[in-house]
Amino acid sequence: MLLAGFCICAAQAHADALRPAIATPLAAAERDLSAREFSAALHQVAKAAAVPGQSGFETLTIDQVRAAIDAARQDYPAAAADYAALINTGQLPANQVHLMAEAEASSDYQAGNYAGTIATVKTYLTGEPQFTTLLLQSYLKLGQCDALAEAVGRVGSPPPENDLQMVAYCDANAKNTAGYTQAISQLVADYPSPAYWSQLLGLEQANPDFADTLALDFFRLKLAAGVAVTEPEVMEMTQAALQAGLPNEAASIINAGYAAGVLGSGPDADRQTRLKALVAKRQAAPAPAATDQATLFDVGFNEVDGGNAAGLALMANAIRSGQLTQPGPAELELGIAYHEAGQQANAKAMWHAVQGGGGPAELAGLWLDLK
Repeated sequence: MLLAGFCICAAQAHADALRPAIATPLAAAERDLSAREFSAALHQVAKAAAVPGQSGFETLTIDQVRAAIDAARQDYPAAAADYAALINTGQLPANQVHLMAEAEASSDYQAGNYAGTIATVKTYLTGEPQFTTLLLQSYLKLGQCDALAEAVGRVGSPPPENDLQMVAYCDANAKNTAGYTQAISQLVADYPSPAYWSQLLGLEQANPDFADTLALDFFRLKLAAGVAVTEPEVMEMTQAALQAGLPNEAASIINAGYAAGVLGSGPDADRQTRLKALVAKRQAAPAPAATDQATLFDVGFNEVDGGNAAGLALMANAIRSGQLTQPGPAELELGIAYHEAGQQANAKAMWHAVQGGGGPAELAGLWLDLK
């Protein structure tokens, strides 16, 4: 209606430049529009448009009044066409072209002509926050996820959280797993939360590159990111830590399960109690005497889990020995140990250096996103 008022006022301001055959029906159209008699108003516009020999200004004024009527009656396709016609006359000053472009983009969006909205915004309204939002929503409506992601990347650094959520939603609907993973990864990096971490880790764990041997490392990241865990996960990972020769970590895991209320009740409470007792027994046992580097690495990790940072040297020496059959996972875990010891700079350096690609390197990259 603001645009309608603008168009009518423009017609009135130049009424002295209109011939009576045109000015008279346009004045009647204004009265009909004010009374919301849209059909009568359009009839009067048609009478004015039928007058032969129109000047450019007369045609422009008629088009403005028609646009005002179509906007007021919420005929969005017609209004969008009216505004496009006004822009294409080449007779409007720059500020009015801008106003008509805003009206055209909005009308096209209301009409469901999202491609038209995109074209108008990109041509006339680039960088304007309100119409950037309309542009992004139009890409979403059309399912143009790549174009949406590219546009979101131009919005700012970091992009707004809502915009990244829009990209993730688009890719999820399009069943584009790679795009969805990228969007959730960026949400984790820029707006970390347990909910985003949970989504990302679920996606990554389904990746064939992540072997079962990395399950404990995944679980460690879940705990570090604050992601809720289940009773079966706590029980399984407690046992996995015991099997890896890490009773101190097993104790941390099962104690966290009790503290969170995941353990301690229900039909498996007795089994949980027995496992906790086994963990305590393994903790009390002396560290295994060993000279092979793989065992020394685990002994060092267990020391760090128990709060003794001296274990870091054992782990680092085992990696430097060149005797470990899987250096990539070992480097990942040394980074985790540095993280547990509060040595964040060393942790990040180690995760950046993880060898071999695949699952360990991917998981190291996720640890680097941890805030």
